[in-house]
Amino acid sequence: MHKYQLKPLERGGRHIIRATAKFLVKQYVSNNWIRRCYIWTKDLSAKIVMPVFPLLHELLFQKLTLYLRKQYLYRDRSSHIPISTSLYPTAAPIAANFSPKVSVIVFSYNQAEFLRQRLNSIYQQTFTNFEVILLDGGSTDGSKDILEEYQYRYPQVTRYAFYEKNSVTMGQWSRAFTMARGDLIWIAESDSYCSYNFLAELVRCFINEAVMLAFGLSVCGDSRFAKSMHNSKEHSQKLHFELGPDPFVISAHRLVNKAWFIKTNLPRISSTVFRHPRKLELLNNKNWQRMTICRDWMLYLHLIRGGLVAYSPHATNYIPLYQNDVEENACRTDFYYQEHEQVAKALTSLYRLEVDVVIRQRRILKSLWLASRMDCSEESFKKCYDYERIQKNAAEHKPNILMASFALTAGGGETFPIKLANILKAAGYGITFLNCHKAPTEAGIRQMLHPSIPLLELDTLSKLGSAVDDMGIELVHSHHSWVDVCVSYFLENSPHIHLVVTTHGIYEMTPPAVLAQIFPLLKKRVNKFVYLTDKNLPVFMSHQFDLGSFVKIGNALDIIPITPVPRQTLGVPEDAFLICLVSRAIPEKGWGEAIEIVKLARKISKKNIHLLLIGTGPEYERLRFIVEDNFVHLIGFRGNVRDYFATSDLGFLPSRYPAESFPLVLIECLLSNRPILASNLGEIENMISTSKGHAGMVFDLNNWTIPISHVASLIVKYVENTNLYLDHLQKVPEAAAKFDPVTLFKKYESVYLELIKNGSTSLSETTVHPN
Repeated sequence: MHKYQLKPLERGGRHIIRATAKFLVKQYVSNNWIRRCYIWTKDLSAKIVMPVFPLLHELLFQKLTLYLRKQYLYRDRSSHIPISTSLYPTAAPIAANFSPKVSVIVFSYNQAEFLRQRLNSIYQQTFTNFEVILLDGGSTDGSKDILEEYQYRYPQVTRYAFYEKNSVTMGQWSRAFTMARGDLIWIAESDSYCSYNFLAELVRCFINEAVMLAFGLSVCGDSRFAKSMHNSKEHSQKLHFELGPDPFVISAHRLVNKAWFIKTNLPRISSTVFRHPRKLELLNNKNWQRMTICRDWMLYLHLIRGGLVAYSPHATNYIPLYQNDVEENACRTDFYYQEHEQVAKALTSLYRLEVDVVIRQRRILKSLWLASRMDCSEESFKKCYDYERIQKNAAEHKPNILMASFALTAGGGETFPIKLANILKAAGYGITFLNCHKAPTEAGIRQMLHPSIPLLELDTLSKLGSAVDDMGIELVHSHHSWVDVCVSYFLENSPHIHLVVTTHGIYEMTPPAVLAQIFPLLKKRVNKFVYLTDKNLPVFMSHQFDLGSFVKIGNALDIIPITPVPRQTLGVPEDAFLICLVSRAIPEKGWGEAIEIVKLARKISKKNIHLLLIGTGPEYERLRFIVEDNFVHLIGFRGNVRDYFATSDLGFLPSRYPAESFPLVLIECLLSNRPILASNLGEIENMISTSKGHAGMVFDLNNWTIPISHVASLIVKYVENTNLYLDHLQKVPEAAAKFDPVTLFKKYESVYLELIKNGSTSLSETTVHPN
């Protein structure tokens, strides 16, 4: 018979075996009399059969029992998890300059027997952009000498830390993560080894910036790795999660709901490479540090949240055989179930779970408890694993949010969603960042996004509806009119996905004919509009929008350390009066006028006034080739603008941009403890106002043109009147205090939670019975 003809027979055979297993094990776990008979028969066999036919006794009471139990435990799992290759391509082209640095962390404690093979498999990797961090917890078997030998052989890429006592604890993980300088982390356990292409195969997965973790094939052998026994494909089949022969990419949401809610298919963490989270509170969690069975699993759940997971069968990790005995023994202990309760609580708080996921996990664990322990009472099980405790924890779930941005480029409407995403991530939200890529990505802007936040880029937004469902997104937050319309269109038939729009003032500039086309869709689909200033509202009022769906929230930024840039590196004298203008380099932001204003102010005051222009765009490209004045410094894009404001005397925003509403750069200036001179547009005057006056000055435009002579005279006042300057400088802290990131977070959180509360059902609200 052909292979394809055997498939139905195989499936039918499996069904019969599982049905038989279900009947036998169910009888065992539910009937005390049958359980006592089994124990009596087993004891009798141990006395009579085992001395004569030991293999028969082992077959009946160990191997067959274990096999039936596993068939029963995983009976309700789907046999295949569909992988969304069309959503997340696995064959993305690799750029020639794509070579992220990998931090390889090796924890060692009395593993001298395996160390050389482990270290050779690291240092001989075909992918070479890595560093190795060797950590030893006070080994007494010669491991320390081996580690020092390899540090001496590879000094350029190796760092080594030795601890006097056995401290290979989870606290050491936190120290190692702090030491790691790479973009990716590989924890290469000292009793394992791998193929030489391990990093080359897994690193390529991270060309997709939404991939948070990649793993390879794990092969388990005997303690000398001389004989391959089985691999992670077989391990996955026990989960009914088939890895298959090809690489794939799958969303964390789908993976968790279909397989990882009961256990992972990763027998060891050394088979994974993951993005450096930089700061992960879990590493300092005492409960997590005490875990022995579910520790790695819990770490994965935090690392992959909101992102994707990749698999490559071409990268192989070899692990010792004794790994397989650990869980079999642990399931007889209380802490095995206690740790699974902690995992269940993490699942309910981190992920949007299908209704019956925790119910299924509980049923599997309860069956395992009954099959492996003599104390089978419900009370004893609930002490270790209690569904009601997990239910209560579900109330802590924070929605998974897709932050949608026009592009990773300079501009308030582009950088604010990044700042907000970072704030929400730090507060415990699941964040995925969508880059619609409508402008070239600027590296400095890309770096603003926290590395623990997955960056999703779809080849077409027509896949958006499928992607948000596949990734478990509950709310989409858009920040640009083009994105607002696209998201509304592609999610028009997905009312379960909440949509929030922050206007950023762009609709006031949109032609009426365009508004007439797009407003009916936005009115129908957007659940909540956030506006920055009152001038944003009239355009919506004129089109009969329900103002009950609008809420006013001003901008704010996080507080970061500031290190003023030394003036000598800019070519600016220490005694000069330095003015700093930061913005997109477009004509409407007044770069050309700023140069004329400073030139005139220098002429009037006879003072040494310098102008610092920071940003990129057409004006930067135009001016950098024609400006010859040595008091003008065009330095392009800078991510650390507060360091430049701090080295300056005055911020400057001579804008004639019609959509100017609540400029972030003004907040950057105030947070750098500097007053500002700006156009009187949007909320600018209110932004610099305090109870004692203004922390700077504003000027009105003359028919949307900048009054050059008037603004130059205002600069002269600052230069010549020290008391005026110091008075405004003293008012800056009060003005800056209004832009509190905590207040911003609470206001946006209230918007999100109101929508989620009114439109969803959580685990704690379900009526499914746990039994």
